[in-house]
Amino acid sequence: MKLTRNLLKDLISEELTRKESLLLEMPEPMAPGDGENGRPAPQKQGDSYSVDPDGYEGEMSKRALYHMSQQAQQLHDMLANDENLEPWVQDKITKAADYLEKAFKAITYDKGPGQGKI
Repeated sequence: MKLTRNLLKDLISEELTRKESLLLEMPEPMAPGDGENGRPAPQKQGDSYSVDPDGYEGEMSKRALYHMSQQAQQLHDMLANDENLEPWVQDKITKAADYLEKAFKAITYDKGPGQGKI
């Protein structure tokens, strides 16, 4: 198949208008009561923090993490090992990885093996 200029334009246009690209999506904020079963999770005993009264903070975080994982996978697949990135782009990726690691460690500490959650 010969790739003509018009065919290439059509392919690019089609890709730009696709609604499946996760890189263009952001999690939509949820309304109160839209969480799992429409109810907040039960409160954990002994915590210094309490359950979100609206009951959807965890659901929003899960949606954001899902989209982040899909976008990270797409970026991973797009980049070549020897690709040179703009310094600000590399900085954003490094900060995102650092922030995610800190959140992961904080949550896994709270739900550690001693708590019977992992």
